[in-house]
Amino acid sequence: MDMHQISQLRWYKNWRILVPLFLLLVFLYVYLMVGLSLAYTYFWWSFRSEGAFQWAVPEQVAQGAEPLIPPLLHQTWKDSQLPDEWKEAQRSCMDLHPGYEYKLWTDKDAEQLIATKFPWFLKTFKSYPYGIQRADAIRYFVLYEHGGIYLDLDVVCNKNLDYLRHFEFVAPKTYPVGVSNDIMMAKPHSDFALRLIKQLSTWNIFLFVKYATVMFSTGPMFMTIQYALYAHKERLSILPVQLYGKYKLTSDALFKHLHGSSWHGSDGKYILWIDRNAMLFASLVLLLLVSAATGLFVFCRHRAIVRRGNVGTLGQGAGGLAPGGVADAARGTLYGLAAMPSAVLARSGA
Repeated sequence: MDMHQISQLRWYKNWRILVPLFLLLVFLYVYLMVGLSLAYTYFWWSFRSEGAFQWAVPEQVAQGAEPLIPPLLHQTWKDSQLPDEWKEAQRSCMDLHPGYEYKLWTDKDAEQLIATKFPWFLKTFKSYPYGIQRADAIRYFVLYEHGGIYLDLDVVCNKNLDYLRHFEFVAPKTYPVGVSNDIMMAKPHSDFALRLIKQLSTWNIFLFVKYATVMFSTGPMFMTIQYALYAHKERLSILPVQLYGKYKLTSDALFKHLHGSSWHGSDGKYILWIDRNAMLFASLVLLLLVSAATGLFVFCRHRAIVRRGNVGTLGQGAGGLAPGGVADAARGTLYGLAAMPSAVLARSGA
């Protein structure tokens, strides 16, 4: 084998190492970003008192102030033929807001808005593997471009929402941490809405199962993380749980939820189980990590012992050279190679 072939072989071996290493680094970067952001988000929400939030309650509206949010109601569906099961909820919100303009955004409308106003996002928008991701994303773009009030189709309106139009951006507090995106209000070109649409491309990541992928790439956890990382939280107002009405329906609740969750797959059940059994799941993960680390240590230790044994054997077979050093082993190899021709001649002469 000539030097050129040896050089090619060396590069081939290097690429066999470098390519998997590069892919591993990309993998770690993406999922480390998700992990750290999630940890910070849980930490941020867990150690904040009720007084740390800007609450979207009537007492926060200054008397005589002009509303910031236009009288627009937005909802989304795949086409203009709304299922009967959602029509009652739709009608309740329209009846309580007779002076509002209503817009049902179809999939065709959504793609047209992205293509004409936000062409830089069209490729990402089309690349989403799940339709619910496009349904999530379009609501952020609609609120940024037009402003108004967005409502999921399974949300029934109990009261008029006029007072909420006096805030820059409103989202409801949800369980276990953070904010939800099933109800949102924003003024046109809201700074936080701008952050959301800009971060969508960065967070277009696949997390192996549908539920986690949707939640973190476009859904409530995506929005919750962006809220936690947002520097100007005074511009965001949180709708209290008692007004949200999703977990406990009271006379103060502005909404009633029919709990559609039509996009949830079977994996959602497992994710919710993890949430309800967080300590057990964390213990299992810790046990798995410790077992993996122990196995890796034993494997590396075994390989090191084998290597030392091979070097020692090589040194001893090279004229009694000391087995302890790599340099001695190399010299022993050279002596052995030099002795090969005479050994071959002696064997042929016999």
